Amino acid sequence: MTKKLYKNLSNKYSYKREGCSLCGQTTTKHVQGVPICNKCLKMKSIDSQFSDEDIQLLNEIKKSKITPKEFSLLSKNLEQSRPDTAQPYTCKQTHVKIGVISDTHIGSKFYDSQLMDEAAKNFTKNKVNFVVHAGDICEGHYENRRQGSVFELSEVGGDAQVKRAVKELSKIKQPIYAITGNHEYNTFYRLCGFEIGEQLQEKLPNFHYLGNAKGVINLPFGQKMELIHPDGGTAYALSYKPQKIIEAMDGGTKPAIAVIGHFHKMEHLYYRNVHTFQAGTLQSQTTFMRNRSISAGKGYWILDVKVGKKGISSIKTEMFNAY
Repeated sequence: MTKKLYKNLSNKYSYKREGCSLCGQTTTKHVQGVPICNKCLKMKSIDSQFSDEDIQLLNEIKKSKITPKEFSLLSKNLEQSRPDTAQPYTCKQTHVKIGVISDTHIGSKFYDSQLMDEAAKNFTKNKVNFVVHAGDICEGHYENRRQGSVFELSEVGGDAQVKRAVKELSKIKQPIYAITGNHEYNTFYRLCGFEIGEQLQEKLPNFHYLGNAKGVINLPFGQKMELIHPDGGTAYALSYKPQKIIEAMDGGTKPAIAVIGHFHKMEHLYYRNVHTFQAGTLQSQTTFMRNRSISAGKGYWILDVKVGKKGISSIKTEMFNAY
């Protein structure tokens, strides 16, 4: 009698068991028709939200009939092919002024050239020692993922965007220590091996490339500043993503200062003894952002940092907003 009841209920409330697209584990959970287990869902995103790009990728994996083992090997090879981080820059000064910019997206029609002019003049006026850039220097070419985005480019192609970036970044007279972000990696580098950071380093005497997605600046007394350009979508809560990034860092490996790009937000958060800055953007709100109700935190920073034997002894910040 019990077995019959269970069978009847199963037919009434049917569900489909399939192998997870990422790990192969049997699951009944689906995201827009794509099978994915709770474990992979949690690993993919803390807030369990998938972007349109994620769904497209999962559908492609499902269509290809690639096995979980093959997917794991492919992911490992892709990660290994990511550009290696260059040598960190070592700053020997215990008192230093640092200009901070990020997400300039040069090559986009939404890039604000006048804001770059203002930032460059302010860096000189305030006698900053060097400038850091936290990624997405250029817009890249996202047409394969965002159809119609080519019409929002002011410069099309790697060579044209590098040429414009050289012109724009040459406004800054101080040394620039920079990383590249997802726009350079997911388009130019990943599709054809074109490395924007290396190109700019060859063409700009004051530009120094620290790597893709992460770069390190060594400070006196064993302290360090990290430039971070994560991937994935933004969160509605301003400090949510930076908190999760800092929480994921092991004790003893955390930087004294973290400068985070990608999210186009401006914020100073002191968490787990890390001065964490969301670096802002020099790009106005794009059509992609407006359609998803994502604001653009336009602006840049100047940090006045003093380093002592016990860490950062003082840090004064100036945030320059643009509306």
